[in-house]
Amino acid sequence: MRVYLFGFASDDFVGRVIVTPDERTIVQLAGQLVAWGLAPEQDGSLTVRNEAGDILDPAATIAQAGLGNGDIFKVERR
Repeated sequence: MRVYLFGFASDDFVGRVIVTPDERTIVQLAGQLVAWGLAPEQDGSLTVRNEAGDILDPAATIAQAGLGNGDIFKVERR
């Protein structure tokens, strides 16, 4: 099923709406968000947190991580 999510990257000031299948992994979701950011070529590890601040398993699917329509996630790049 497709879900729409609100994503924010720690190195960007613009939030983005992402519509994507919920079987994609959290690491794929993070990669998609930073690819649209100000510095997509920047290297570094990515940590994804849900709205409550919990770190999400990069190997989990969006559905397994408990993200659903309208949820907010944040990608921290280090």
